[in-house]
Amino acid sequence: MSIDDEESSTSVTKNLKKVVKRKYDEDYIKYGFSWSGDETAPRPQCIICGDQLSNESMVPSKLKRHLYSSHPSCANKDKQYFKRCLEQNKNQKKFMKSAVTVSEKALEASYHVAKLIAHQKKPHTDGETLIKQACMEIVRLILGPNEVKEVNKVSLSADTVKRRIHDMSSDILGTLIKKLLSAEKFELQIDETTNIKIKHS
Repeated sequence: MSIDDEESSTSVTKNLKKVVKRKYDEDYIKYGFSWSGDETAPRPQCIICGDQLSNESMVPSKLKRHLYSSHPSCANKDKQYFKRCLEQNKNQKKFMKSAVTVSEKALEASYHVAKLIAHQKKPHTDGETLIKQACMEIVRLILGPNEVKEVNKVSLSADTVKRRIHDMSSDILGTLIKKLLSAEKFELQIDETTNIKIKHS
């Protein structure tokens, strides 16, 4: 390595700033901030509006600036106020997560029942008029009336069942086309019939 290269390397090293990863202090809640992300380099998160700042902003002066400029009406609130807000946010997230989970399960159940109806070649109306009613009655007798409300969230109208079957068939067709396009070779099996007359020359 030449002397010029050594000097250049030393210059670059001196100019590099040492990256400081700031930690969250429990006292920062008085500025309306909690934290999120990686514990080794947490990001300050505003309890009021949910904004996330960079790790470099994890200093009282910058947190206080955000509070006073973005939420002046909350600037004089005490720690207990922000703790209550944080607890409310957590409870709301839990409720939303629970609601989404129930909704996803109801959607999945709707597809499963539609698949059963299609396999058995039953009328689409059976979903709502027979299967759903039977499920609700079974759940009411075994688990109680409160659980019936969850079963009632499963959509099984004739139009819904028809749409679910169409969605599944379209998905199967799409998957098949993708596999055929990505395959270099494939085989077709053709059934032979015995009633075709072959002319001999």
